[in-house]
Amino acid sequence: MAHGAQDFHEQPLLAGDAVRRRSDGTVRLVGGECQACKEKTFPLVFVCPECMSEDIAGIELPDVGELYTWSVVHVAPKGWTVPYIAGYVDLRDSVRVFSHIVGAKPSELKMDMLVELTTAILGKDDNGPIESYAFTPVRR
Repeated sequence: MAHGAQDFHEQPLLAGDAVRRRSDGTVRLVGGECQACKEKTFPLVFVCPECMSEDIAGIELPDVGELYTWSVVHVAPKGWTVPYIAGYVDLRDSVRVFSHIVGAKPSELKMDMLVELTTAILGKDDNGPIESYAFTPVRR
């Protein structure tokens, strides 16, 4: 991920090249689309898992999806904030993404509820906050 004057955080997102931060501060997930069979992946891969083609184009994935499943995690790597919610999100017309789920209590979550891409501080290490992509319920 390239960093420039438009970035408002000194540290890069934990997900590295799998996330692109736009100049307005919003983020998008970067996946791949096979040019031979149109299979989409996250993160970007160099060989299509469906047809084995190496003709893969990087694409920005949708930022809204449906919560497929989730679990509350109580044990994590050093520096991570626990407990946290980890889950799978089915992006619209795209792929299933593993992510932190933020902005809701476990009791507020429901299968197939709409969630949208955001960023979250997941913990802290010697360099400061650990930030990465996450999904949060759509509140419209």
